[in-house]
Amino acid sequence: MITAFIMAKIESAKARDVLVHVRDLEEVEEAHLIYGAYDLLIKGGFKTPESLSSFVVDTLRKVDGVKDTVTNVCAASD
Repeated sequence: MITAFIMAKIESAKARDVLVHVRDLEEVEEAHLIYGAYDLLIKGGFKTPESLSSFVVDTLRKVDGVKDTVTNVCAASD
């Protein structure tokens, strides 16, 4: 299983709607609105690198209000 932390910039007026929508996506384990350079932090679990890529490119980036994303793949975890 691949764990990834994805940060997204969100249109401020749509932040809560995006959060609710993203939390309902199957791959999403956690999603939080945050302060800083990015507005949303998502923790997701993926079976393959291709499924991670598909989630980011074909699903997350197409959510109304998502402007930009950065994906961080976990190297190790407990």
